[in-house]
Amino acid sequence: MNRIISMTLVAAGMAVLPASASEVGILVDKQIGASSAVPLLLGQTDVKAVSPTGFGIRGAYTLLDLKVAELGLSATYHSKSESDLDFSSGASAGKAGSEYIAIGAQVDWKFLVNLHVGVDMRREKISNDTSFAIPTYGYVNAGDTTITRPWLAAGIGFSVPLPVVSPFVRLEAAYALKTYSLPGASVTTPDRSDDFRKVLAPKYQIALYGGIRF
Repeated sequence: MNRIISMTLVAAGMAVLPASASEVGILVDKQIGASSAVPLLLGQTDVKAVSPTGFGIRGAYTLLDLKVAELGLSATYHSKSESDLDFSSGASAGKAGSEYIAIGAQVDWKFLVNLHVGVDMRREKISNDTSFAIPTYGYVNAGDTTITRPWLAAGIGFSVPLPVVSPFVRLEAAYALKTYSLPGASVTTPDRSDDFRKVLAPKYQIALYGGIRF
């Protein structure tokens, strides 16, 4: 219900944007976690890839329009997406989730195909829904951890110029410019929940983004 309410509020906000707004669209994506970077010491096994599929809504304003290129600001809300949290040993620890909001800057070049480069500052909430212990290392509780970090994105797509609005579609790839690794074991701080969830945070994102420019 909270997800539906959030998406509705964002969509309503986009609907009343002033005429200077340049685009609004829907993002469908797969986020890819860095599972190989999680040596959990849990029977000498690793976490399998955590790659949830989800969707979000994005709006952008054009600050500078040079006809063949546009410089703009963007805002994105991505609803929570979840994936199974499994180990290579075959054990399972429920589900891991990821959601975020972001603000960013972008440049679009309009040729026969449209080229896109952007940078986002994302506030991400990484969650897991099952508690478990890591022998000789500590334990992980169910919960969520919030992180803020920059992402770099690039894309290629097409648009259909029309008098009032121009539909467009774009394939995007994004990379997190900050990543995390598990610290060494410590007897004084056996709770590894935040550290574990930070390592599960996505490192890459591949998305199909489509909407209208006006």
